[in-house]
Amino acid sequence: MASESVKSVSLKDFPTLYRLGVVGNLSDGQLLESFLAGKKETAEESFAALVDRHGPMVLRVCRQILGNPDDAQDAFQATFLVLVRRAGTVRKRDSVASWLYGIALRVARRARVDGARRQVHERRRAATAREQDMAHEEEPECCWSELHDEVGRLPEKY
Repeated sequence: MASESVKSVSLKDFPTLYRLGVVGNLSDGQLLESFLAGKKETAEESFAALVDRHGPMVLRVCRQILGNPDDAQDAFQATFLVLVRRAGTVRKRDSVASWLYGIALRVARRARVDGARRQVHERRRAATAREQDMAHEEEPECCWSELHDEVGRLPEKY
């Protein structure tokens, strides 16, 4: 059994394990406190552990709300960016999962609303552009041919 857990640890993990101990045994609250402490390497490792631990749930929520995998990935990243910026506001430190769930839900819903609004705007803009193109096409061709003739009569230097 001990050999199975050793097999799952890669060589790149040894410095982290030596400094922090097994991050998998730390609670969300301990990882959050370590992240907030601000020591560069331990903060990065603690944040990575939180992402590893809760990332699948956050991504699942984003996918369920948005449907589009690219939009879901953007919302996933935005959710963890909120964690970076607002980690100090998490009241229940040992319940980071529920906090992240709420943030992911709000971020994904906002992205869905913004996407729908953007589609409406883009459709309106495309319709306006088509109307303008049609208006230009309806201009009499005779005017254009006369203009081209006059330009053709200009001296070569112009």
